[in-house]
Amino acid sequence: MDTGLNKPKKVIENQKYEEYWKSTLAFTSFFEDQFIRTMEMMVKHIDKYNLADYSDEELILDLTKKKKEFNQEVTHAKELENQVFSIFENRSLDGSSTRKQLNTLVKLGFIKPYLKGYVPAAKEYIKPNVTKEERARLFSDTVYQYASFNSSQTNDDTKNNQVKFLVNTLLNKSDKKLTMDEFIGIMQMDVQKTHYATDKQISQNKNWAAHIGFYDRKYNQVNHLKLVLKSMNLFEVITTKNKVGTKNRREFFICLAENASEFIPEVGSTKRDTYRFAIMRKAVIEEGVRIYGRKVSWLSKQESEGMVVSHIYESAEALKLFDLEAAYDPNNALYLKPGNEDQYFDKHKMTFDRNGLPIFSDEVSKEFIAECVRNQYHLDPEILNPQRLGYILKYHHDKFRGIIK
Repeated sequence: MDTGLNKPKKVIENQKYEEYWKSTLAFTSFFEDQFIRTMEMMVKHIDKYNLADYSDEELILDLTKKKKEFNQEVTHAKELENQVFSIFENRSLDGSSTRKQLNTLVKLGFIKPYLKGYVPAAKEYIKPNVTKEERARLFSDTVYQYASFNSSQTNDDTKNNQVKFLVNTLLNKSDKKLTMDEFIGIMQMDVQKTHYATDKQISQNKNWAAHIGFYDRKYNQVNHLKLVLKSMNLFEVITTKNKVGTKNRREFFICLAENASEFIPEVGSTKRDTYRFAIMRKAVIEEGVRIYGRKVSWLSKQESEGMVVSHIYESAEALKLFDLEAAYDPNNALYLKPGNEDQYFDKHKMTFDRNGLPIFSDEVSKEFIAECVRNQYHLDPEILNPQRLGYILKYHHDKFRGIIK
């Protein structure tokens, strides 16, 4: 498939500049060698120079500038660019096409802006012998969680995630689909101001896009974003016939695929995403093994069959509010023995103070309280990190106070 990477850039006359989702990508074959090898070079470069350990101020020369530049002494970004160019040569001698290729991995969320690290899925993606189905799963989950189309190597706009915005829009739309014109209109919206587009906003932006001829000037952005969504497991892109009176404009509409529930809970659903919860559970267990050398309860330090990853801020509540990051955050969980430990904590009859000591309601059995006191059960400081303590103080204490009233 010709990705268009090596073609000279087409100049669009009378081009207007406005805010929109800058989703132009260097390539759209996300499961083929060029994409995978580019990611591998970026990951190895970041590891070689330990770029994840540096601050933004160290990676960028002047963060106050609108057009930011790398600190080459720290990032060696030009070295990476030259390496990629030596393998994937193109006609842009100024390096713009190669930078666009590198920016693609940032926009999709695999590589962080300023080359400040990468998401865990990046290392899984570049491993040999990974099936296309597995890469499609990793691609879907990464783009859904981290894609930021207005980000680049030297621009951090990761506070805005356009794919999550699209998902929430589809979930809140009565017919659960977006026409091509609605989709084009939404691409002009500021996703920081709202979690999804209402029917009124969709209609107004659709009409405005038609008024300013947005598609005719930004058809690459539209088509590239369409191809991103088409490559994701949670979307279906259905192409239809040309619009009456137009040429070279294949109409399409976008909807959630039949298996979208595997990735995104429906409105009000408390169903967990199996994959993301598995990743969270793995991280929690590995954290305990790293600290204690084996799988033990973080409270009693005892081993048991059927150990439980118990949410602090209830996953059902987080999912209802579309707080997906909290629902699958390993810091939003404790690793406990089944029975008294897990049940009392899960039912908010037992919580913890800032020092990790258990606090009990009147509904906790005297025998269990005596066992905890006698054996000095507690959460160690390594477990009670600031993020985990924050969840306990913000969410769990409120529910505990409701129990003791």
